[in-house]
Amino acid sequence: MTNGTLADAAAALQRLGLSKYEALVFCALQPIEKATASEIANNSDVPRSQVYGAAEGLEELGLVDVQQSSPQQFRAVGLDEARAHLQAQLEREQDRAFDALSSLQQQPIDETETQEDIWTIKGQKTINDRVAQLISNANKRIIFGARDLSMVPEPVIDALVNARAAGVDILITSGNPSVCEHFEEHGLEAHHSPMKPEDADDDRSGRVLAIDSDVILMSVLVPVHQDEMQNEIAFWSDGTGFASVLIGLLETWFSKYIDV
Repeated sequence: MTNGTLADAAAALQRLGLSKYEALVFCALQPIEKATASEIANNSDVPRSQVYGAAEGLEELGLVDVQQSSPQQFRAVGLDEARAHLQAQLEREQDRAFDALSSLQQQPIDETETQEDIWTIKGQKTINDRVAQLISNANKRIIFGARDLSMVPEPVIDALVNARAAGVDILITSGNPSVCEHFEEHGLEAHHSPMKPEDADDDRSGRVLAIDSDVILMSVLVPVHQDEMQNEIAFWSDGTGFASVLIGLLETWFSKYIDV
């Protein structure tokens, strides 16, 4: 095993939850059938005094077998077995983490003052996921507008189709005829909203989403670097006066300029 391969393997194992010495001991055991603590120390960067503790930790994870001889000898389990043990460990830790987070959410909070929470998210993939998730939570009404086809991926289309099937009132609009046609191809009515002349050259607008009367998401396009693709940045707010006011303005605009 080359030094580069060893370092990569050990670093990856640490990202999976192993300590530095546990990762190095497990890697050191890969090319050999079994080894004593001294042999492991001689073939790795792990001090002999640390080999035993690392091996004990690996044994608890099911990654190493220990032969109770004098001196003790250690061997790594097969890679398939090791993968299964680590995957199970990750799932257990994930369950513990999210159970704890759920408990934190259920704890009462002393709300001595009201804060208007406005959140920002960056990157089109992340925004796509958030838009689809917000749409799936709609109960009564959805307003959605998008500038181009990249902002209406299949998960967003699917979420809108499912919301319509659930009886949610949906209003879709775009100044881009291709976007409107894309919605129509999926059985979703879309209203074309021609841009005003002064807005024709504005390439910063992204998309807008309003859910019921209390959730708003709006995005803009910001150049990353000169001559490079633009990055989408969105802000969203849920259950705030800010969201309610913006949604009211959107509904007023739609009632004036879109024939529905």
